[in-house]
Amino acid sequence: MRAHDWSISPLGPPEDWAQSLRTTVSLMLNSRYPMFIAWGPELAFLYNDGYQPIFGAKHPHTLGLPFKQVWSEIWADIEPLVDRALAGEATFNENLHLVMARNGFPEDTWYTFSYSPVRDESGGVGGMFCACQETTAQVLLERRLVSEKERQRAMFECAPGFIAILEGPEHVFQFANVAYANLAGRTDFVGRTAREVFGDLEDQGIFELLDQVFRTGRRFIAENIALQLKPPGAEARQQVYLDFVYEPIRDDHGVVTGIFIEGHDVTEAYHAKEASRQHAQHLELLNDELNHRVKNTLAIIQGLAHQTFKGDAATPEARASFEGRLLALASAHNILVRGNWEEAELKDVVADTFRGHTVSGRRWAAEGPPVRLEPKSAVTLAMTLHELATNARKYGSLSGDQGRVGVTWQTTGDGQLRLIWQEHDGPTVAEPRRKGFGSRMIERALGAELQGTANLSFEPTGVVCEIRLPLPTSHSAEIN
Repeated sequence: MRAHDWSISPLGPPEDWAQSLRTTVSLMLNSRYPMFIAWGPELAFLYNDGYQPIFGAKHPHTLGLPFKQVWSEIWADIEPLVDRALAGEATFNENLHLVMARNGFPEDTWYTFSYSPVRDESGGVGGMFCACQETTAQVLLERRLVSEKERQRAMFECAPGFIAILEGPEHVFQFANVAYANLAGRTDFVGRTAREVFGDLEDQGIFELLDQVFRTGRRFIAENIALQLKPPGAEARQQVYLDFVYEPIRDDHGVVTGIFIEGHDVTEAYHAKEASRQHAQHLELLNDELNHRVKNTLAIIQGLAHQTFKGDAATPEARASFEGRLLALASAHNILVRGNWEEAELKDVVADTFRGHTVSGRRWAAEGPPVRLEPKSAVTLAMTLHELATNARKYGSLSGDQGRVGVTWQTTGDGQLRLIWQEHDGPTVAEPRRKGFGSRMIERALGAELQGTANLSFEPTGVVCEIRLPLPTSHSAEIN
C-alpha cells in the first residue's frame, strides 16, 4: 500500500484521503481476515494481505483501480449487491457461486461475504466494506460427499441383501432399501421408529437386541435366526430365517448415534439345508439297505453254488443249472431296480420267469389282483418260480409241445398271499423218491426267509405247488 503509485488511482495520494477512509483502511490492514474496500464515485479497490490469495494474478497491478474494472467478469452478478450497499443497506451471502478469471482463465468459485456501507464525514455513504471468505473447497467437498452419499444410497437401494439405517435410541428409520421393503411387505419406514413399524416383533427379542447394540456399541451378528413376520394385510404371521448384522454408527467423537442393518433372507436356503439333511439320512439308509441286500444276494449265490456243485465236478449240466439260477436272480433284481429297490409287482415276477425260460405266451397264463412285493419276497419268489419252471421244462408240462402252466393268486383276509402253480397236459408225473435241490430250496427259502410255506403235489395231470407267504403290512392294510 505504501509503495503503490497512487497517482494512477481515482483516490489520489493517501495524505488527501478522508479520515473515515483512513480509519477503515487501517482497520482492514490490521486484520488477517480477507477484506476489501471500494471507495469514492468510481469505487476504487483496496484490499489486505488476507485477500491476496482470492485476488490471484490480479495482484498487485489492479490495486486502487475501479471495482467494476477489477472484477469485470463477475460485475453482473455482484452489481445489485453493490448498489444496495451504496444505498445504505448491508447484505450477506453464503456460498454464492461466481465464475472468476483471477488467474487468466474462468473457474467456478464460491464465497460467503457481507457488503456493508461505510459513511464519510458528511454522513453519507462514501464507499463499501467487504469481509469475505472463499468457500470453494468446502462447497466442492460437500458436493463430493453428497454425491458419494447418493452413490452409496443408490448402491444400497439396489443391493441384493436388505439394508436399513436407524437413528437415535428410539431407532428411527432413516433409510430402507427395496429388499428390506420386500421382506417386510411395506414401504412406510422413514421417520418412524422400529417399534411403530414392526409391532409384531415385540415378543421376539429384536428390539432388545437393537437397544443392546445402541447402548454398548458392540455389533450383533445373527445366523439363521427365526422370526415371525406379519406384513400388512396378511392373515397370519409368516416364519422367515434371516442372517443379519447390527453395526453401530458413531459420530466424530465415537458416540453411537444409530445402527446400520445389513442382511439376507435365507429362508429358502435354510429349508434346502432340511431337505439336504433328510436326503443324506435317506442315502445312509439306502446304503445300509443295499449293503444288507448285497450280503443276502451273495449268501444266495453261495448257497446256489454249494448245492449245485455239491459232490460233483462242474459238469456242463451243473454249470447250465447254476447259470439259469443266476439269471433268475438277476431278473428279479432288474424288476426291483425299476421299482427303485422298494417293491416289485407280482405279475412282473411271474412274466419274467416265463420269459427267462423262453416259454411262448400261449403256453402259460397268469391271473390275480395287483400285489406289490417287498425286495426279499420278490427275490425269493422269483427263485422259487425259476425252480418250478426249470422242473417243468425238464420233466413236466413244458417238456413237450402241448403242455401249459397256469399261475393264479389271491390275497386272503389274514394278510397273506396264496399262489398256485399248476401244470396241465404234460406227461404223467410221479413223486420222486428223493427231494432235489430245487424242492429243498423252495421249502427252505420260503420258510426261513419269508415265514411262508410251499406244498408240492405230483398230480397225474401235472405238478401243483401251493405257496403261502405274508404280505407287507401296508399291503395288508389296503386289502382290509
